[in-house]
Amino acid sequence: MIKDRPVPNFIAKRMYERHSVKRLVNELEFLNSGIIKKGYNVLDLGCGPGHLAIEMARITGENGMVYALDIHPLSIKYVEDLMKSTGIRNIKTILTRTLDTGLEDNSLDTIFLFNSYDMIRDKKKLYKEVRRVLKPKGTLIISNKRNLLTSSKKYKRIFDKDKILSFEYQIDNVFFYKKVEKVNIF
Repeated sequence: MIKDRPVPNFIAKRMYERHSVKRLVNELEFLNSGIIKKGYNVLDLGCGPGHLAIEMARITGENGMVYALDIHPLSIKYVEDLMKSTGIRNIKTILTRTLDTGLEDNSLDTIFLFNSYDMIRDKKKLYKEVRRVLKPKGTLIISNKRNLLTSSKKYKRIFDKDKILSFEYQIDNVFFYKKVEKVNIF
């Protein structure tokens, strides 16, 4: 089993401090574009300092749930501090280095991978877990503004042969996949 390794705290803090306001504003606008609905169950995979998870929780409302997952204990601490300071209660944090979410099968409406895809080492485990926890007709959204290690075309190529997640469309560096309702084996 491949375990992802968190960066040292001083590097994580520096990364969080360097999040550009412009990028954050664009991502918040994207979240508020109707991509998430009230009552949705959402996973923010690689949640970082939690700004997006907080906005997701506001959008989903008290009947929805946001799961903020990260490998770094500092990220989880930041999310929990933001929850306390904002009074948001519909977020559950998940600290894991093996991508095990602990969530039920077919329990999520949407999974977001915002700027974290390239940092995940065990892609097979990622695909397996995404397929397992995403509801039929649920959406996987991969957004990687920097494309540090992967080309944009690679996302589509990875899922092209997948019978469970179907490529829907792409807007700039944001890729949308839908979990099929029924899988035809033949």
